[in-house]
Amino acid sequence: MVGLFIEGWLLLLLKPICMQQLITKHSARITGLLIFMLAGIAARAQEKIEIDTEEVGSWFERNWMWVAAGVLLLLLIVVLGRSRNSSKGESRRTTTVIRDAQGNTKSVTTTEENI
Repeated sequence: MVGLFIEGWLLLLLKPICMQQLITKHSARITGLLIFMLAGIAARAQEKIEIDTEEVGSWFERNWMWVAAGVLLLLLIVVLGRSRNSSKGESRRTTTVIRDAQGNTKSVTTTEENI
């Protein structure tokens, strides 16, 4: 029991020293890596960028694919909307009431047609 107690205290005393040495050892490598990466970013930031204004074109020339996709999507929605209505087997009922001059009902005709 006493041996475990002494080993535990030794680990607690030596752990901060060992950890400090590991941090110091690896921090130099990490710092060097960060400086190397930042130097590469700085080098890329100084590249010259040229803009060719001749290629820009009009709004339609730049966005014709989006316009075509929108039109096709709209047509697809309309076609699918119509086919769903006709496939439901809906029908239209029309009732015709014929009355005489006094307002009395003479006949009632109901017709039903499929849509």
